[in-house]
Amino acid sequence: MDTVVPLSDGWDDLVPVSDSLARRFVHAYADRVTAMAARTGGRSLRVPGAVLADLGSPFGYDNAVVLTAPADDDRIGTVLRTAAGFFPPQRWWVLLSLFPLPHAPGLTPVGHPPLMFRPPGPYPPVPPGLTVRVVPDAPAEDFERVLVAGFGLADVGRPAVADPRLTGGLVHLVVGYVDGRPVATAGAAVHHGIVELDWVATLPGHRGRGYGAAVTAAACAVAPELPAVLISSDDGRPVYHRLGFWDLFRATMWEHPPQAPGT
Repeated sequence: MDTVVPLSDGWDDLVPVSDSLARRFVHAYADRVTAMAARTGGRSLRVPGAVLADLGSPFGYDNAVVLTAPADDDRIGTVLRTAAGFFPPQRWWVLLSLFPLPHAPGLTPVGHPPLMFRPPGPYPPVPPGLTVRVVPDAPAEDFERVLVAGFGLADVGRPAVADPRLTGGLVHLVVGYVDGRPVATAGAAVHHGIVELDWVATLPGHRGRGYGAAVTAAACAVAPELPAVLISSDDGRPVYHRLGFWDLFRATMWEHPPQAPGT
């Protein structure tokens, strides 16, 4: 009798990270947040099927659980119990899954953000009046100021990416200026043969003028020979479409919201 060899689903530990674009993105995201934690005095933990990183940030999207493989009910239960013991009770953190995840007990659904991809290629010119600079040529404080205002974080606290220990090879931060004032940001990290994009923000009074697209293109250009991948908001999708990004599929995101002490 012939031996039946089980077919891989592309997510077991023996599959190379380079097996698929989605697998590259998952591990690039997970490696980036764990490297950020290591540089800033945070903590990280790898368990079967997931990576946890606590940067100690008041901004929940800095503190993450990233599923690195599909999770059945038993697996997600184990991951969530591990996360409950790993993060302080008052910490705001998110769970990112590229796989269908209809429930995550104890967490609040954020939504199904699109995963988007752009092959290497030329980018449109920078809009007139915009100057693009890269940290540290641009002050990190300018990046932080726009990111906080663009995402409405003024009452939350300082995002972890503003820590100067993260620049210099790990994250590449871009700031766009109009009349000498910072108005747009984007950032990138390079792992596993892709440029992983994040931190795209434009001040409300400067949206709709191509500034967000321009700083995103500049962040992609940190490694122009590589494809770029990002998790988008629905509002941001048209910006990325104009840059040549394609929709792949929708991920799933849940969050553990910040809680007041004693709750």
